[in-house]
Amino acid sequence: ALVHHCIRGDRKMLRECVLSLLLAQAYAFSSTPLSTTQTAEIMPFGVGDEHVHHPNGTVSVTVSDAELTLHAMLENLPANESGGIHIHYGFACDNETTVKGDAPAGANKGHYYVPSDPAVLDASEDPWGASFFSDGQANAVWHTPAGSTVADLTVVLSASDLNVNPMTALDRVVIVHAPGGAKIGCGVLA
Repeated sequence: ALVHHCIRGDRKMLRECVLSLLLAQAYAFSSTPLSTTQTAEIMPFGVGDEHVHHPNGTVSVTVSDAELTLHAMLENLPANESGGIHIHYGFACDNETTVKGDAPAGANKGHYYVPSDPAVLDASEDPWGASFFSDGQANAVWHTPAGSTVADLTVVLSASDLNVNPMTALDRVVIVHAPGGAKIGCGVLA
């Protein structure tokens, strides 16, 4: 309706038209993309002897059209160890099914990214995994020094790394993995 009034030259709407057009132009040509931040409280996930450590902590994820930045402060992890931390496709931490969510078959281990062929698994496309980066090092890994059970890490992935607009990662689950790969912590971004 606003565009119609602007085109018709409705004087009553002229101020709103000019303001809307200026705001749209400022957004379109802004050098700083708009961003949104969500936080997940990490709680223990899973059961059994392999889950001796029940991590807790906070993960904040800031997304824009260009990139995703995950920052985690985790406690009660095994000392002098490392494990993965990833956004998964799910929207709830109830069980394995809700953590997997709507992940396509080609998404390695349910990690959040869009594979080039959603039906074919190619782990080398997984930006959360070890084989994605040229140095062969995993990007999304927590590390605890000897004698400490605390980890602080930051992961930055671009839209091209994820093969999707990072804004689509909002409201999904963050999973903390044990050194052996088991899921031991989960939180929902909100």
